[in-house]
Amino acid sequence: MKAINKILTVIDDSKLSRDILKKSIELANKFDAKIIVLYTIHIPFFNLPIYNKNVPVDKEAVKESIDRIFDELNIGKNISHHTLVYFGDNSERAIIEAKRDAVDMIVTCSNIKYEKLIREAQKPMLVVKSEYREYKDILIPTDLSAKSKESIEFIKNSFDANFALVHGYESVTATMSMYDISYVDMVEYRRENRDIALELFGEFKKEVGVEGELTDASFSLPHGVLEYIEEKKPDLVMVTSHSSEESFFVGSMSSYLAKESPYDILIFC
Repeated sequence: MKAINKILTVIDDSKLSRDILKKSIELANKFDAKIIVLYTIHIPFFNLPIYNKNVPVDKEAVKESIDRIFDELNIGKNISHHTLVYFGDNSERAIIEAKRDAVDMIVTCSNIKYEKLIREAQKPMLVVKSEYREYKDILIPTDLSAKSKESIEFIKNSFDANFALVHGYESVTATMSMYDISYVDMVEYRRENRDIALELFGEFKKEVGVEGELTDASFSLPHGVLEYIEEKKPDLVMVTSHSSEESFFVGSMSSYLAKESPYDILIFC
């Protein structure tokens, strides 16, 4: 299991910043980790009055305001933290801080360019999309890979929750529309694909010790898995991010779910 000793918490002016801090403190309390809070002041793209009102920004006052909120949420937990306030792009600065401080996990909101952050920082990242809630039910879409097994071990050791797997498979692929399938018994074809998926998924569930369900996501695997997520309404979804060299498609799956899922999402890499 990956040790979590430092958490980088990236906040902005959104209403979820307090919830992001609260979730970070909860995780730090579990792992006995330190928190680095990063707040980036946006630099206007154009030097026009509508963007630039020539109002000086007191970085120290911003830092003090963040620290007051943190201290309020930290009562009774005594989590060690320090706050950084910079001008610039939040994702670029987050990449720098993640590498410089050798953080083990990132907690942020969906406003950040998380694809670039995941690709360059290569750390598990929790994207908070809704107001604070306990993670009681966690849904884990899996591609049955070794990396997915590693991610399941990580989350089982990170959260006290109910875990469930979902494995999306395609009984009919989108590419089949390119071929003449008039001679194919599609009922038999679908049944064979489902039987294979059931066998592989059954073996995987035994290995990781978590139950789950298959979902037929024919023609659009990411969309089919998303529909399953929306039906189940979990508190948290965890996806595994593979490098583009290893599997572009699975990378697309994690990216799609991170963007489209209405629920908090943990991207494991």
